[in-house]
Amino acid sequence: MEKYTHEKETFRSKKALSCGNEDLGILGIEHTLLNINLPALMWEKPEEDAISFVCQGREYWFDRKQVENIDRHLQYAWGYGVSATAILLNSPVRFESHGEEALLKKVIHPDFQWEDENAFISAFSMETEEGREYYRAFVEFLALRYMRDDAKYGRITGFIVSNEVNTQCVWGNAGEKTVEEYAREYTKALKLTWEASHKYWDGADVYMSLDHCWGERFYPDRPLSAYKGRELVDLVCCFGKEMGDFGWGIAYHPYPEDLNYPDFYNDRIPKFYFDTRQITFKNMEVLHAYLGQESFLYQGKRRPIVLSEQGFNSRRDELTELQGAAGFVLAYQKMKRLPGILWMTHHAYLDNPKEFGLNLGIRERNPDGTPGRKRPIYEAMRDMGTEREEERVAWAREFIGELLYRQLECPAVHECDEDRSKEMDF
Repeated sequence: MEKYTHEKETFRSKKALSCGNEDLGILGIEHTLLNINLPALMWEKPEEDAISFVCQGREYWFDRKQVENIDRHLQYAWGYGVSATAILLNSPVRFESHGEEALLKKVIHPDFQWEDENAFISAFSMETEEGREYYRAFVEFLALRYMRDDAKYGRITGFIVSNEVNTQCVWGNAGEKTVEEYAREYTKALKLTWEASHKYWDGADVYMSLDHCWGERFYPDRPLSAYKGRELVDLVCCFGKEMGDFGWGIAYHPYPEDLNYPDFYNDRIPKFYFDTRQITFKNMEVLHAYLGQESFLYQGKRRPIVLSEQGFNSRRDELTELQGAAGFVLAYQKMKRLPGILWMTHHAYLDNPKEFGLNLGIRERNPDGTPGRKRPIYEAMRDMGTEREEERVAWAREFIGELLYRQLECPAVHECDEDRSKEMDF
């Protein structure tokens, strides 16, 4: 087939949100995300009414009901001019997995720790031929269907490979691996995603996924299960060049240092040095500067960054909800100054009762699952990119405090590691 040729999307407001109703239009959303789980989408055997897809001469089977659900989600969003980035997952029992044993044997990583109840998602298996072939078919099917010029089924513009892989034991489990071993295999998955999607459209983006731990591990005592974000980025860059280089980017999650408290502007851990322990909204400029170094450029240009998961928790009181609204405004203004960051989403649209006790919705969830009360952050998000933005920014400056707001709006970044040589001096 001939490649798709439509132009790459451009963003006016850089607002993104996972939402399936008219709030997409009310809030002025331009981009959305959705999770797509391989063991939920594919079958090993041709189940009744399955969709046949041939990849490299081999036939694969896709669940028609799941595919049509994705169609409806993306077509609805495209009706508002909203395109999507897909988060590619490989969860054997969650995210609507069929649990088909024959398929799981082929696609789940051979070193996946089945006995670990906190291993929610498996890494994609790049060291087995079956794993690679199924993953290629998975990506090619999605690219062929959702990157079409006519957006018949809606529009996907890029793929995020797995989730928060620097804490791989939970979100991309491949058993105990050194960071070098894990990074090499993960880079293979990124490159295969790039090749499979660019077979159909040269504009497809491919992202690695990281949580906010940059110079530290989420589990400090588990160096074979969790890694520093920075070291994983450095290794992917190195291994990517060994493999011929390709245009990977970063999908970052700059949550506040403590996810329970939304006032990231009061965070203490984040620093404005390259070796900062965490990158949160407070110091997102560090990530932008780090990826702007010449060694990270691809074909002379910056690699793209998206802020694909982060949120402001409500502790069900007025203070934290106003902190969340003011925090969103400040974070959005900071992001607007950074051309390498394409968009930022908010996680989530509604509170999720399974979200570790957090209330991250911009709206509450009613007992029946429908959208409930709008939190102050709803109006803050709505006003960005409109004639009301200036007024909303003025409110946030006053709420946070003019001096602190001004200091964080456009901070200086030290493009080096922090000098700790005198830390032991009395």
